[in-house]
Amino acid sequence: MLLTALAALLAVLWFLPAREWLIELIHWAQEHPRIAWAAFILAYVAATVLMVPGSILTMGAGVLFGVPLGVALAAAASALGASCAFLAGRFLARGWVESRLAAMPRFRALDRAVARKGALIVLLARLSLVIPYNLLNYALGLTNVRFGAYLFGTFVGMLPAIFLYVYLGSAAGSLASLNQDGAPEIPQSLFVAGLILAAAVIVLIARLTARALRNELDRN
Repeated sequence: MLLTALAALLAVLWFLPAREWLIELIHWAQEHPRIAWAAFILAYVAATVLMVPGSILTMGAGVLFGVPLGVALAAAASALGASCAFLAGRFLARGWVESRLAAMPRFRALDRAVARKGALIVLLARLSLVIPYNLLNYALGLTNVRFGAYLFGTFVGMLPAIFLYVYLGSAAGSLASLNQDGAPEIPQSLFVAGLILAAAVIVLIARLTARALRNELDRN
């Protein structure tokens, strides 16, 4: 998923006329920041509810807004979208979600686990990347987890992946010389080193938390 999203973004950055359109979009976002923030959040929430992969949008936050603001906007949009999908799964689309989860025998164990350790299990599930983000939003809506515990676990658990995608987007935009002065903001060697380090940390976290999550599910 990460390599696919990065390849798609680089294709947009390098091939005309998409690159020219993106430059104009960046300039527009800089001139109308509040409208751009709101539009990004609304698009992210809609993509989450419709179960459209949000990796490209998350990387786009890095291109348009840079790392600090991009992470903040993507984290807020991710939590808001996940909350909408969670509530939809719990109250509006329960039958459809149950049919999607029928082929997941460990879902009952997940349900029992979140009933005992709500926020911790949600956090482990998010960090482990075992269950896709969009499906997990709806799946957890069928469990007994409290909304507050779900929101906390989701917000914290998504931060590492969000940071990596936003960082990739920001660095790719800089390497493509999309900033106003025409010079990359991040040297290529620093970009590669940061990418390797960030990816290694996230893979390590995912493996450790996946093991912890499996242990919790086995107990249930």
